Amino acid sequence: MDRFTRRTGSALTAVALIAGMASACSDVPPASTASSETAASSTAAPTAQPPSQSGRERLNEEARDLLNMTDRLESDEEGLVSSGSLAVPGQNLDETIKSGTALRVEVACAGEGTVTFTVVSGAARTAERVDCTQPMTNGFDFTTAGPSLAIQADSRDEDRVGTAYLVSRIS
Repeated sequence: MDRFTRRTGSALTAVALIAGMASACSDVPPASTASSETAASSTAAPTAQPPSQSGRERLNEEARDLLNMTDRLESDEEGLVSSGSLAVPGQNLDETIKSGTALRVEVACAGEGTVTFTVVSGAARTAERVDCTQPMTNGFDFTTAGPSLAIQADSRDEDRVGTAYLVSRIS
């Protein structure tokens, strides 16, 4: 009897491992076994799903295109301080900049809603609210007041906006 239990236990363990590996590799989510959850979800109102990563990346690309970043990054490598897209909410921190550096900050967003871009260095702080439905860029001059520069983005519409920024030295 003891030998039968060991063999059965080993066989069941192998089946469980194979089933677990198959469901882990599958793109299909496991089915819920709770009937009360199924009933509750079928009567609940549908919720808005956040855009896929490709949707966010598409919006970020639209914002980068507004700044014409590809061409400008290639032509102004020496003056470039920082550039990219930001998660919302999110920030990029550059701790290599010197205090007193004169900068030109340009920001853009794409999608539906608004984004507030905030630039902070020491005691210096400037915020610019951008309407993402308008295909334009916003720019302002900024002088660092400390040995770091933070570019932040925040929005109530974080799931529906893409961002881009470009910071360069003023010659």
